[in-house]
Amino acid sequence: MSLKQSVTLPSIAFIGGGNMATAMIGGLAALSPRPDITVSEPDAAKHAPFAATGCATTTDNRAAVAMASVIVLAIKPQMAAQVVPGLASAWHGDKLLISILAGTPTTKLQGWLGAGARVVRAMPNTPLAIGQGMVGLCAGANATARDLDVAEAVFAPCGKVLRVADEARMDAITAVSGSGPAYFFRFAEALVDGAMALGFTRDEAVLLVGQTGAGSWDYLLAQNFEAKRLREQVTSPGGTTAAALKQFDDADFTGLVTRALQAAERRGKELAALG
Repeated sequence: MSLKQSVTLPSIAFIGGGNMATAMIGGLAALSPRPDITVSEPDAAKHAPFAATGCATTTDNRAAVAMASVIVLAIKPQMAAQVVPGLASAWHGDKLLISILAGTPTTKLQGWLGAGARVVRAMPNTPLAIGQGMVGLCAGANATARDLDVAEAVFAPCGKVLRVADEARMDAITAVSGSGPAYFFRFAEALVDGAMALGFTRDEAVLLVGQTGAGSWDYLLAQNFEAKRLREQVTSPGGTTAAALKQFDDADFTGLVTRALQAAERRGKELAALG
């Protein structure tokens, strides 16, 4: 039996109704049985799409918390100090907080809610919106194994989940998968720009790059992610691919990527310290 089938989700409240919350609710709404979902969003103009999927809506965070067993904190990190302490008065009974706030440690959330608060920290990425997300999970000091199961079940309809035991690793997850989509998008931008420099129209370049990217990715997955072997199969000595890859190697492409990941991880730690 899969985790998604073995965990029946209780009532869920989302604090914040942005893109990540919308994506998660889309996945949860398709579950059977479907959990009761409440969305607390201060902008009432954004309520209609949630109501259309059968969610209760409110502008009162404390009311949303009072109605739910699982609370998903889906606001911007810079709003946390303003929003989270206000939830404490409604934080009674058996409640679990799932936080998707980047750079916000579980200890800080516990400090706002009370020392006994159970918190699971999550780092999703934007492909969650199409059911292809990657989510890192880590339990706070008071969270139980069951809490992690519940958190994983919340995200499972929208992608895959990796649990880590050490919360310090969440900054690395942010660097690799949280920020990761931007790296792929940036490389796609560069390929399109490069194709246009070779004389293709933008539409032609997007077709060439888009289908090459989609096909290559599916092929990579079908071949057990053996990227090195597949690259070598395409690369004939002295050929065109070898000439292109030499430019990458001469620019220390692998080192550049590693340094980029390290910079993202370092910035995550800096943001946590500032918070």
